[in-house]
Amino acid sequence: MNLQTQDRNDAITRSTRREPGVDNFTRRVREAAESVVGHSRLGREIAALCDRHAADRNLIIADRSHGLPIVASVGPAGQGKTTLVSWLVSETSENSKKTDQLEAQATPTTTVTQAHGASPKIFWFGPNPPAYFDPREEVYRHCQHTDMQSIGLPYLMLDSPGLNDEVESVRELAAKSLALSTVVLLVVRADQLRSEVVTFLTELSEGTLVVPVINAIRQREESLEEDVASLISRLREVAPSSRITTPVLVDDFEIKDRSAKTIGQDAAAEVGNRIEQALGGKWEDEKRRVMRLAALDSRFRKTLQTLLSNQLPGMTSAVQRLRSESIQLPSQIAESLVGGGGPLQAAIRARLRLALLTDTAAYWFPYRSLLGLMNLTHGAWDRLLISFSGSLPSLLSAIWTSAKDRQTDGYALDQVRTGVERRGERAVREKIGPLAQQFRDELNELRVRAGMAELEIQNREITSPAELTGLETLQTESQQIFDREVELATSKRFSSIILGFLGTGIFWGLMSAPIVSLYSEYLQASYDVFLSLLGMKGETARVNLDGFPAPPAGMLLTSVLLSILPTGIFAMIVLSLAQSKQRVEKVEQSIRSRHHDVIHSLQMSGVLQLRWDDPLLRDAEFLLTVGASESDSI
Repeated sequence: MNLQTQDRNDAITRSTRREPGVDNFTRRVREAAESVVGHSRLGREIAALCDRHAADRNLIIADRSHGLPIVASVGPAGQGKTTLVSWLVSETSENSKKTDQLEAQATPTTTVTQAHGASPKIFWFGPNPPAYFDPREEVYRHCQHTDMQSIGLPYLMLDSPGLNDEVESVRELAAKSLALSTVVLLVVRADQLRSEVVTFLTELSEGTLVVPVINAIRQREESLEEDVASLISRLREVAPSSRITTPVLVDDFEIKDRSAKTIGQDAAAEVGNRIEQALGGKWEDEKRRVMRLAALDSRFRKTLQTLLSNQLPGMTSAVQRLRSESIQLPSQIAESLVGGGGPLQAAIRARLRLALLTDTAAYWFPYRSLLGLMNLTHGAWDRLLISFSGSLPSLLSAIWTSAKDRQTDGYALDQVRTGVERRGERAVREKIGPLAQQFRDELNELRVRAGMAELEIQNREITSPAELTGLETLQTESQQIFDREVELATSKRFSSIILGFLGTGIFWGLMSAPIVSLYSEYLQASYDVFLSLLGMKGETARVNLDGFPAPPAGMLLTSVLLSILPTGIFAMIVLSLAQSKQRVEKVEQSIRSRHHDVIHSLQMSGVLQLRWDDPLLRDAEFLLTVGASESDSI
């Protein structure tokens, strides 16, 4: 290995280190493929695809042009790419004399290289050679910047070999040229506009600036316009992230009155104007590199997905069912944990009653005592529903209303958390277990057919293939949602004061008559006794106590009952209004809506999801769905 090649490899390695996710992602695909399909033919194809993907990324990441845009002339073989390059790098009159010589030097097309028995190469033109120059597959021709067609800023010109399906080395070099380029001149003859090769090249150049050059036009007629419009539409469809300019139309100089030199100069000027207008005189190298890397990753995922879908249709279908279920199941479990209408409404009523009781001060006696008594009796059925419910809001409400101290509260929360986790595990086992077993059975059949008996899986029942994560976060969010929505629905403290004043006033207003009567008689008797004591100086004090009131207990009890009854009715009305059906249903709807939003947010952020416990299932799910998602996380 020569020093230039070693330096080039070191540079690529350094570039790869700047993008640690790239290497990790490619390595993960390779490891997953080896785990699932081993070193079978499919496994080797996936490994080769990963190698090409890593190499293409390194070419994009490595700055071989010293920060300058690379303008590449690409297209099928025999379309006039090299001729266009000779026009672009021979602008001045002095250099135009060398056009024929330059065109003769730049002959990397398949036909010429095959005729001379030489290997196809990439030709570079510019004031400086590219970095990490590899003479085994590259040729550099010096050309001053002033002798090149202006595009508003300095650049390097690249002439790629003409794509030919029959020569694999040419295809690889053409793909490499596209990976290196940042501006693509897509050269195609007018009679080849419908060629699939053109579409293939455009797809490989996604994320770049593409200037279509329609060459060798014999006659500009309506059919040509239709074909050009169809071509542009097709190019934009296969390369949506590319910027495709208006095509440059080049007449066939063999049948036109103008000379080849004049047609070439006009074509070069028009191409230069297209590029200059698109770039705006500035080169956003990092922005376009990010776009190209994203397009390359997307194409890699799609290619991998197509390869696996074609060769593993049964297993792909099984994993897709697993993935679909794994996406829906966390949401279904989380929604079920919110609870049904009865238990959730019971929890809301219990909290509304308790909030009313808490906001009513103790000095509103006996109105507050009646509220507390009714809270206990009225909520007996609600507490029964809550105790048999597994919903998060209901259980959290029960804890909030019954826990007496921090230790009891912590124990109750642990009990809720354990119960919720068990429900989640049971749902995962019942829903995912059969699908996971089906996947392993189909994978075994595949390995037997492919002669990979050494990778055959022992047939065993899968009890828990995955774990549902994020339930603790959901519980925390659930408690906050429940508390917040109930708090918003409770009556204001000022209302509690007014109601307490009215309830207490009813009781003491009715009890005032017997109490005032008794106390007046008692005070009068006390006054008479004191007067008698003062008038009996020196004599033995004999006080008449018959004047003190001695009401029968029945009268007092009747008075209390008659006063408590309307107070209790008033308290019952207040309690009924506080937990009215309309208010409870409104709170329930708000809680469910907020829970739905939180569940969706937790899923989108990857907190609430299924994590595969089975390594083989995890590798297969990642490998077979990598093309369906732009994220490489499971």
